[in-house]
Amino acid sequence: MRTIRTLTLLVSGLLASGILAQGGGCSITLLSDSSTVRQFWCLDPPVATIEPVVFLVEGTGVQVTGLPQGVTAVLSNDTLTVSGTITTEGLHAPEVTTSEGCVYTYWLMDMSLVVDPEFSCSVVGEDVILHWPGMNAPLEWGDDMIILCTTDDGFFDVLTLFLPAPDSAVWSGLPTNTELHFGMTGNGAPYCFPGYFETSCTIITTGVNEHAQGDMQVRAVPHGEWLELSAPVALSEVRVYDMVGGLIAARKVNAFSASLPIASLATGVYLLHVVGADGRVSAQRFVKDH
Repeated sequence: MRTIRTLTLLVSGLLASGILAQGGGCSITLLSDSSTVRQFWCLDPPVATIEPVVFLVEGTGVQVTGLPQGVTAVLSNDTLTVSGTITTEGLHAPEVTTSEGCVYTYWLMDMSLVVDPEFSCSVVGEDVILHWPGMNAPLEWGDDMIILCTTDDGFFDVLTLFLPAPDSAVWSGLPTNTELHFGMTGNGAPYCFPGYFETSCTIITTGVNEHAQGDMQVRAVPHGEWLELSAPVALSEVRVYDMVGGLIAARKVNAFSASLPIASLATGVYLLHVVGADGRVSAQRFVKDH
């Protein structure tokens, strides 16, 4: 995460220079490894036993604030040990202070909860709308998400979004009439989504065949359990898509008319894509109303 990475570099630099938390008549020195003051988790459920953080503290009135629930600090002689089990989502920035004015603040504990982003896509016109409502993305921060788009014939493009972001994005200018494969990966806080999530959809347009002599007029009439098709030229292929671009049915035809079974389709609006024997194409909507 971008902000955390910046702070991590700052912590490393301060540790290397030996100028952390020194003051008049007091000092706070990290005894455990430097990695213990920057601990991060991406878990479900959000439960992790922290690696103990140990300080040598010279001074009086030692206090530790900002610890997450389940994590405690114990001072024995001049040794301060912080340990426990973190169960609280979010970014925690503990602080050690003494009455003499010494302060140790370069310390982070970050717990993020794994979620399924519910990654999906839908098609509006010639645009693809990508959705990830499960992330509750407006609460995300400090990182980016990478979305890839590929096709089976070799197309490849990348969309990068920086968090925080809305829970959807519109992607324009993508190939049409071919299945688009989208993959998403990334991270964030207080929710994270490790792994690679995939979804697919297709932008249907009428200009599939560059040799076509114009659109073909196809009459499509729902009639009971059948969709009756007729055209002035022989039909070659019939496809039915749902309104998010998913292929529902496909059928080869070699006739001027055909009956397509639609009894299994749910009530709703569908896209009919027909290719004629002469290469011309027809794309239209039809309604299955019962």
